[in-house]
Amino acid sequence: MLLASPAEADRLLTRCPDKSVPVRTPDPRQPWACVLQDVRYRTGIECPKGSQPLTTSDIYDPFKCAVTGIRLSPPKGPCPPGHRSIPSSEPGKDYDCEKTEFGKVGGGLMCPRGTHPSPTQTPGKPLRCEPDKTRQKEPPQPKDGRCPEGTEKKVSENPFDPVRCVPKGEEAPKVPKAKDYRSYRMQGVLSFDYPKDWHLSDAWKDEVPMILIQLPLPLEGRQVTLSLARHTRRAQGFVDMKTAVFREKEWHGAKELEPCVPRARRSVCLETAGESRTAFLREEGGYMMLSYSAPMDLFKRYLPVYQRLLDTLSLEKPE
Repeated sequence: MLLASPAEADRLLTRCPDKSVPVRTPDPRQPWACVLQDVRYRTGIECPKGSQPLTTSDIYDPFKCAVTGIRLSPPKGPCPPGHRSIPSSEPGKDYDCEKTEFGKVGGGLMCPRGTHPSPTQTPGKPLRCEPDKTRQKEPPQPKDGRCPEGTEKKVSENPFDPVRCVPKGEEAPKVPKAKDYRSYRMQGVLSFDYPKDWHLSDAWKDEVPMILIQLPLPLEGRQVTLSLARHTRRAQGFVDMKTAVFREKEWHGAKELEPCVPRARRSVCLETAGESRTAFLREEGGYMMLSYSAPMDLFKRYLPVYQRLLDTLSLEKPE
């Protein structure tokens, strides 16, 4: 007898169903979701049948209603250098191309790194990109596998520009020290330490209780994110811990680590190399998931922040 794979529980799509659009999520296992467009559900409150509350990766608009029973995968398609394919929200388009090395500026103009928007006298084209003389020249690409002195290699998620040289320590804030943490406590539920300068969103009253913590850094694509979520049998779409661990291994190639949560008697810790770590803590009626996700070049840098959360985590019993 052949056993059905847990992956068959959700339909795999590359486009969102009607009346929904794609959004990014902080979940490294499912980085995209389809959320309802109806204004009645734009804050993720009282989601209708066939959907459930979702926390997005947008810290300014974090709560939505997501369509259940599907898994959205970024479509594959050719994109120019400096771009990657992402799900499209426009009817009739198979995918969109998103810039990975450039940033938006005023007026919707996209200027390359090392340039800045400048006013023009041309009707219909108010801005143009000009070299920014106040900035240093962009470091060269690695030669013979080496970067010039004062720079270091950065692994990019852009397949057209997989490795480049960047000034040392310029790309991201330093790893927080002991004095840079604060304690977060939810009475009768849990407590842990997190960097006081990072952004924390509390969605513990959602159907799937969640706390999202992000490094406030304007990165494109995957963000530096920590999340805590409690999964119980009462939640729609619940899968048991054994199935959740199986999916991590089968869908994402995650490998099991040594126990990583102090004082946790029943836990499983997994890592998808250079991308994410997830700790599963078994509880009565379900389990807790503690996840860490970051771009490849920042993954090791902020791994101590995730370990600090695990080391200080305390699950409390209701008073």
